[in-house]
Amino acid sequence: MFDRIVLIGMPCSGKSSIGRALAEYYNYEFVDMDDLIVEKAGMSIEEIFEKLGEDQFREFEYQVSCDLRNMSKIIIATGGGVVTRQESIESVKEGSFVIFIHREFLRLATTPKRILDKRPMLKKTTFEGLLQLYKTRLPLYRKYADVEISNDNNRSDAISKIIRIIHRKSVGLE
Repeated sequence: MFDRIVLIGMPCSGKSSIGRALAEYYNYEFVDMDDLIVEKAGMSIEEIFEKLGEDQFREFEYQVSCDLRNMSKIIIATGGGVVTRQESIESVKEGSFVIFIHREFLRLATTPKRILDKRPMLKKTTFEGLLQLYKTRLPLYRKYADVEISNDNNRSDAISKIIRIIHRKSVGLE
């Protein structure tokens, strides 16, 4: 069994909900990196972006990724952009099993606006902007992931697939 499981993927791909379910199943702690960034910065993600800018947000993200390196029995949901800063993803990946939670672009693009508006990088993003973000990040997610799981249809199916893969890898079948 892996001591640390890291979930990466686009915003609204299901990292947090899948992460909570996996943490419950394995009796691991669940950590959402965005929550730790908010705690460290003392302001919301949206405020960080508005007042300090994306570069400072990425610096907080890097600091949090370093803080998590030595934790065990933990499921970590990263922010969607963690792969855009090499030192952040490499820090959180070190000693971890990394799962890319993949949703096809059109599934992401049809996420209700009320949900997208909670994501600073997506709040004012056009369809074309979201497509560009997806195209830019997709190869990075695939580069850093140990395995890719589709979350296009049923979240329970994605969770079951992850549990099967972890079990098979843990006993040396994959």
